[in-house]
Amino acid sequence: MDPATDPLTSDSTLPSRLRIGDWRVEPMANRLQREDEVRRLEPKVMEVLVTMARRPGETISRDEFMAEVWAGTIVTDDVLARCISELRKALGDSARSPEYIETIRKRGYRLIAPVRVPETPAPTAFVARPAASPVPASRPSPSPREARRDDLRQRKRTRARAFWIVGLAVLLGVGGFAAYRAFGDGLQPLGSVPVTSLPGVERDPALSPDGRMVAYAWDGGDGGAFNVYVQPASADASGQPRALTSGDADDHSPAWSPDGERVAFARCLPDGCNVFTTAADGSEEPRQLAVLERFQVRHLVWSPDGTRLAFAGRRGGSGAFGLHLLPLDGGPPQRLTAPPATYPGDLYPAFGPEGDRLAFVRTALDGRQDVCTVPVDGGTVTRHVLEQKGVTGLDWSTDGKEIVYAANREGTAGLWSVEVAGGRPRWIALGTDIGEVSEPSIADAARGLVFAQRLSRTQIVGLYRDGQPEPVISSTREDTQPDVSPDGERIAFVSTRSGAHEVWVADRDGRSPRPLTSFGGPRVSTPRWAPGSERIVFAARQDGAQADLFVIEPDGEIRRLTDAPGDEVAPSWSRDGEWVYFASPRARNGMWQIYRVPAQGGEAQVVTRYGGVAAMEASDGALLVVRPDRRGLYRLPPGPDGVARDNNVTRLRANVAPADWSNWMVDGVWAYVLERHVDGTAAVVRVETVSSEREVLARLDGIPDQPGLAVMPGGERIFVTQVERGDSDIAYVPDF
Repeated sequence: MDPATDPLTSDSTLPSRLRIGDWRVEPMANRLQREDEVRRLEPKVMEVLVTMARRPGETISRDEFMAEVWAGTIVTDDVLARCISELRKALGDSARSPEYIETIRKRGYRLIAPVRVPETPAPTAFVARPAASPVPASRPSPSPREARRDDLRQRKRTRARAFWIVGLAVLLGVGGFAAYRAFGDGLQPLGSVPVTSLPGVERDPALSPDGRMVAYAWDGGDGGAFNVYVQPASADASGQPRALTSGDADDHSPAWSPDGERVAFARCLPDGCNVFTTAADGSEEPRQLAVLERFQVRHLVWSPDGTRLAFAGRRGGSGAFGLHLLPLDGGPPQRLTAPPATYPGDLYPAFGPEGDRLAFVRTALDGRQDVCTVPVDGGTVTRHVLEQKGVTGLDWSTDGKEIVYAANREGTAGLWSVEVAGGRPRWIALGTDIGEVSEPSIADAARGLVFAQRLSRTQIVGLYRDGQPEPVISSTREDTQPDVSPDGERIAFVSTRSGAHEVWVADRDGRSPRPLTSFGGPRVSTPRWAPGSERIVFAARQDGAQADLFVIEPDGEIRRLTDAPGDEVAPSWSRDGEWVYFASPRARNGMWQIYRVPAQGGEAQVVTRYGGVAAMEASDGALLVVRPDRRGLYRLPPGPDGVARDNNVTRLRANVAPADWSNWMVDGVWAYVLERHVDGTAAVVRVETVSSEREVLARLDGIPDQPGLAVMPGGERIFVTQVERGDSDIAYVPDF
């Protein structure tokens, strides 16, 4: 074969598929797969891998990589090392005992895993072929060279057919990613039409049972109080928005009665929320159904038999949301789920068509989200989908066989469905560019769906004492969980600006942001600088289920620090940088405790006995701990061996909720904490770690559930994550 057409030896083409060790590699898709594991690579990282695959077992120098991968491009000296680090991470390889990529000191790198190009069957939908003649039994098996030659010929023919397929798709007008996905999956994209285009925020859409009307909450376009409105589901239908409520309270979360005659909603004031109902045609004043003192209420939904409401709620300004059932006969609300107090909790309840189950979204300690169901009479919570990224609402299909939910998965923000009986999520193709999708609502007796197109995002702001917050790190995506290096020169943070949650770093003023990780999907959280300002520890769910700790070394190499069963989250460094503290439920009873592990790796040691979900060392060697079961910040003095243990615990004057385990920081003799109030506002407070002297530094609002808090050394400036308010509209899918 001419080397110029060989997919492994050609410099100008990438093979469409090959195998390297246990991994199936798809260079054109920047994808690795091993059984159910899928890893995605940046294009240049994939090109580095293919460059080595073309010369397996040979040492390739830096200059050769530069000539083949970065020809005509000026790059920094560490770009190759970073690509190799990303490859090792994706392949599950180790630099110390490599199975895939070996470093040849002062010379380069070589691929030591076996490489082969698998046979690709012809796509019978596009090519009609006569049946092959049977092979005589006496014919000898082809030699390895002949087999490889035949395989490469087959791949060449497959590539040619692929060009015809792509050309046909273009001629048919199948353009853009959404159409590509729909074409590949055999789906027809669903058309959506706008329902609202009002200024401000329209949220909480609820489609009437007959699919003709939609109820929603709107802030009037001026950032004021929300009120409940109804209007026809189609923007082309006659009729204007009709206000069902008015006033200074926030009215939201409308829910239709099964007959479509009434709308229930939550009315919230600074001291809590109550539940009201009113006629859907606006012919009467709202009347109160229930008083829920000091309750925060979200996402009301009416049961199919009309006897009760379900909602997500919690008492006070913090803690975990749980699902509650509210009887309409005047009885008190009944708690259905009780996630750990450290979790954001359970949101977006939706009754199944039979009314016997609720689907909902459970958000775990570090932000991982699961799509779950639970019987309404109580029982075991069943997880149907484990997601890494934002799940922003769900509903049941009309036949009750599927759950439709909004999420950002595989780099695509949109709608997905999963069969309740089991199976993998299926992407639902929408034929228009609708941006971020949230809060889907499906009509009970008609083919229709509405959803909100949400445009708000989070940004990192800095503030001085009693000053106004000013944006420091902002993008069109989510920026959160800041941490300032001990030398005060850099800020590490988590961002989705590359399409996935990754660790980024920027200068102290937010300039020159750049990514430090490229996991390409798994959720990462809580980056924390080491005392020397050279290393960063963070938690990540690289395998999609279990959270482990990783360390970013000064040269950019990412090293796994923990790999024990169970989650390890909320890392922090000891003052000398020799240990990393973390929280884990690995104990037999499943209780969250604080552990510490040598910074270079090794066996973890349990530190607490009475629980902990986050810990940091104070300047005098004491350990400050957030408990999983109660409010407060607890001080554990160092023991005779220098290790702090909870034998003599004192409580500092800091009202930290378990769910705010990431919203505090130690700087010198002070602990800076975020305290939430029931009215949705928050305060930044500092507490002296020995005397418990307390001072309120700033008050602010717009704080999401898990922002993270950081402090410039010396306390001169505080960084928090804040929601940047944006518009949102409602769209309708008539033929869902």
